[in-house]
Amino acid sequence: MRIDSNSIIGIVGAGIMGRGIAQVAARAGHQVILYDNWDGAVDNAMKINEKELSKLVEKGKLSQEEKDKTIALMKPTMEIKDLAPCDLIIEAIIENKEIKQNIFKQLEDICEDVVIASNTSSISISALANGLKKPQNMIGMHFFNPAPIMKLVEVISGLQSDAQIVEDVHALATAWGKKAVYVKSSPGFIVNRIARPFYAEALRIYEEGVSDFATIDESVRTSGQFRMGPFELMDLIGNDTNYSVTQSTFDSYYQDPRFKPSLTQQEFSQAGLLGRKSGAGFYKYEEAKQIGRNDFKKVTPSNIDISEITIHGNLGIASSLISMFETAGIKVNKKEGNGYIHFNDIKLFLTNGKMASEISKELEDKNIAQFDINIDYKSTSTITIAISLLAQKNVASNISALFAKIGKETIVIKDSPALIMSRTVCMLINEASSTVTNGVCDEFSVDIAMENGVNYPIGPFKWADKLGIKFVLKTLNNLEAFYKDTRYRADRGLIEKNIIQGKYYE
Repeated sequence: MRIDSNSIIGIVGAGIMGRGIAQVAARAGHQVILYDNWDGAVDNAMKINEKELSKLVEKGKLSQEEKDKTIALMKPTMEIKDLAPCDLIIEAIIENKEIKQNIFKQLEDICEDVVIASNTSSISISALANGLKKPQNMIGMHFFNPAPIMKLVEVISGLQSDAQIVEDVHALATAWGKKAVYVKSSPGFIVNRIARPFYAEALRIYEEGVSDFATIDESVRTSGQFRMGPFELMDLIGNDTNYSVTQSTFDSYYQDPRFKPSLTQQEFSQAGLLGRKSGAGFYKYEEAKQIGRNDFKKVTPSNIDISEITIHGNLGIASSLISMFETAGIKVNKKEGNGYIHFNDIKLFLTNGKMASEISKELEDKNIAQFDINIDYKSTSTITIAISLLAQKNVASNISALFAKIGKETIVIKDSPALIMSRTVCMLINEASSTVTNGVCDEFSVDIAMENGVNYPIGPFKWADKLGIKFVLKTLNNLEAFYKDTRYRADRGLIEKNIIQGKYYE
């Protein structure tokens, strides 16, 4: 069986995902049969789709004729037998393997020959195919919410999936205007696996008393240009949902510490503090307005005059700061060294996975501080710093005065290895590398998936190119040494890449 532009598309489940996928297929010109046996579900789905399409007409993004055609192509039904003519059926129901398999077996009996695609976000496609008459016709087609807007579709092959069917469905999703990526069935697929550190490291930083929700979120949003910080995003997703996905991934990987769930998020979930949908989570919500998001910890600059600084060695990703200081009228001297800014008896290092206090002890120098990585130092509004526990009290305000000269606010956190962004990004890169090493997908697909599935500003491998593999490995190895925790172990793919580049890391 070939799946193409003439295929009749069936949708099982008229919830938020099912109705959205139905809308996507119908807008692409397919006849769509939308099935749900819950009373009123399909009628409600059609009303919502009609309303959403009408808004597009009002905004000039869709003509009235196109809207009418799209609605006409969607046939709602409460009878599963009406799916008999379908060539491809996309299932979008509850995340329960037994319930899904029961539906699939019914579909095989009703349809003479049909391709079944599950919109599951976490269940093995190989497991779902087990027991079917034609397991080769079972694949995954994971859309992201809201389906009409989000571009990514993970096209997932199980152990028995027919290669031609996978190719056809990938081409179909692409024809629908989606960014389709090939994925081998594995826990979390691409996005839900690689995204775990984005939440996990933020939670761990909070649990260690390093900083609060708002400060961590502000640092991530401004330094990494993410649309939302980890805590506000967890509030949007729902703490119960996010915790459940993490727990499922943790169990699927046999309790690998890389995916260990957070006791904090478990506590919030059990307390009913689920986020926006419950009115309170990491933040409070009143009339849909978020309270406390802007209460982050920034440093008031001191009044010292900074007219001259010395750059020792290479600042790596932060090298663009040099021209910014010069443009601001600061004289910049350059000397050999191991990458730091020296002024007013302060040595300010780019974070490398160690605590500033560790560097203090190594150098026998009290006034040591570190600053975090940034996706673009020129466009960011803030720079995050951490001060050695041994430093004098005025160090933070003096560093703030330096960054104020180039128009940046300074966010301060308690001294912590790899600060916030460096720690988070290096762990995202490491998990992305592990995903590729395990043969789940290729590097190109990782970046497409993370940029289009969760709106990351750039994918993990693009981040790796900006930072350099040597920097990533050094950060990970220093984190593992500090915590004595294998969750920070470097993936062999990064180690191999470093060797190939001829930059042996010790």
